[in-house]
Amino acid sequence: MRTFLFYIGYLYYLVLLKTVRIRLVGFESIQAVWGEGKNAVFCCPHNSILACFIGVDQQDRPKVSLVASLSKDGELVAKLLLKRRYEMIRGSSSRGGRKALLEMQRAGESGVSLGIAFDGPKGPPLIPKRGIVGCARVVNGPLFLIHAHPKNGCLFGYPRAIRVNSWDKMLIPVPFSAIDVFFEKLPEQEETQILVEEEYEKFILDYVQKRSFEVFPNLYS
Repeated sequence: MRTFLFYIGYLYYLVLLKTVRIRLVGFESIQAVWGEGKNAVFCCPHNSILACFIGVDQQDRPKVSLVASLSKDGELVAKLLLKRRYEMIRGSSSRGGRKALLEMQRAGESGVSLGIAFDGPKGPPLIPKRGIVGCARVVNGPLFLIHAHPKNGCLFGYPRAIRVNSWDKMLIPVPFSAIDVFFEKLPEQEETQILVEEEYEKFILDYVQKRSFEVFPNLYS
């Protein structure tokens, strides 16, 4: 049954790739980082994973390793993304975290960017885990916050998207709809003039949380 669901989901993903109109806002900042031969870390809320993947999947990109949990849902996500030529790292804050961190370090040292859902695998929604700062350290590159928002629907503007009734209220795009995906570069340590790494980590976690609730003001109320 899970294999059947995977292929149905993958077929739907391919339809979305061909039909959803994606507008990338701020993507040129990431392209500039890649153009300098550097890597980056992309962190997005769990609710935007699918739309963000579609946005990045439509672009030419260097290697990107993505972190997926060891759960059954994480297994389905990993299988889908492997078919899309992403590299996968399995683990989360609750299971396999140390192994995942070692794999992220190896990936960063080998010259790839990293992507992670900062509030996964089980929330609370929009509350970032400490792993995002660790990811930036292992790749020695900037952090980008990514979030996605439906703009127009497929039929007279509706439906714009589907919001799943789950802990994260996952955004599921619908064919022929339009979505804006935003890429926001987060302040680097030297830009903040914060010398103590623990204080910088707290600054980034607070920054991501505050910014996330600003861009999703009513989603979880």
